[in-house]
Amino acid sequence: MFVICVGWVTAIAACAQKVAVKSNVLYDLTTTINVGLEYALSDRWTVEISGNYNPWTFTQTIKNGDGTVLERYDGMLRHWMVQPEMRRWLRRTFDGHFVGLHVLAGQYNCGGLGILPSGWADGRQGTDGVQHKRFEGWMAGTGATYGYLLKLKGRLRIEFSIGAGYLYLDYDKYSPRESKPREDSRYAHYFGLTKVGVSAVFLLK
Repeated sequence: MFVICVGWVTAIAACAQKVAVKSNVLYDLTTTINVGLEYALSDRWTVEISGNYNPWTFTQTIKNGDGTVLERYDGMLRHWMVQPEMRRWLRRTFDGHFVGLHVLAGQYNCGGLGILPSGWADGRQGTDGVQHKRFEGWMAGTGATYGYLLKLKGRLRIEFSIGAGYLYLDYDKYSPRESKPREDSRYAHYFGLTKVGVSAVFLLK
């Protein structure tokens, strides 16, 4: 039993030296719960998987010129998403520059905020359409990443990353009010940013 316990402790310690846990501060600013885990496969290759979840709804108000309330409706950025990524480090794992390939998939229920990039929810609509409509559906895609991991102190790091690629979006369009009936069903092909990150990273040792 003692030998088995020692073996378990040794294995856990060895794995811990190859593992990083992280959170994207940019997602945190949008109240999106997110966490990522990265594991070293060799001295230059790692695999990462990250997940995001946002269940929140925000009340939006439209006012007349005199300041009286004309309408209230729900604004939301609800979604969940998973994004696995394979990374190649130019020097060694968890040190400096890296490039990667990622895939992603998730579901979303967004609208009423006017903060999504043009073309995200409708190939023919910009942010004005996103602001005054709600889009509910699913997405899947792939892209390439470039990033840099900066050492701060001890086990702490900060990671900068950006990725671009393709997303397929299948969605239904509604009024911002969730009680309103569906207006249309569409799909869109999106080419652009698929990942932007400024992440706080903690190396397990």
